[in-house]
Amino acid sequence: MPNINNATPSREGLTWAKASRFIALPFYPSRLNTFMQVKRFEEVPIDQLLAKGVEGILLDADGTLGPHHAREYSPPVIDHVRAMLEKGFKIAIYTNAWEDRFQPFQEMGVKVVSNVPAKPDPRGFQVAMTDFLQLQDPAKVCMIGDNYVTDGGAIDAGMHFIHVRPVRGNEPLLHSATRLFAYLCAKLYNP
Repeated sequence: MPNINNATPSREGLTWAKASRFIALPFYPSRLNTFMQVKRFEEVPIDQLLAKGVEGILLDADGTLGPHHAREYSPPVIDHVRAMLEKGFKIAIYTNAWEDRFQPFQEMGVKVVSNVPAKPDPRGFQVAMTDFLQLQDPAKVCMIGDNYVTDGGAIDAGMHFIHVRPVRGNEPLLHSATRLFAYLCAKLYNP
């Protein structure tokens, strides 16, 4: 895809971190442990995050907040982000796709992670935590996303991971196939 509106280049392509995590998942079930699983982003229980001591939230976009490459988001999604902010969470959107489509969230004070290695590279999670959430302890950060391969990299970085059932949309077949494989591995080890 072309770079639109001078946004930071996409991190959607294949990287060593993605390939190695994908290959390792069937052999390391601990890399599939989630804090919780929900059907929709709006079902993430804010009070449980507070009780666990979470202070910062990294949000995946595609498949989590809306369909792949969405530029508009439903009112319930926007309201849930607003409710999280009102409870005091620091929030940043961390996507491997286009970063120029989050104006409704940015207007609320949500930052968009840019110029970092693609998920699941632990260095990207580290920079997202320190530079965009201004936090130092990964145990106080939760990644919310739909993909055990990319978003689940938060587990390797010492963060909590909440898996959201993917929002269907126009996405590459390879992306949906690898996400499905990782999901099936997770179900095998965590029925």
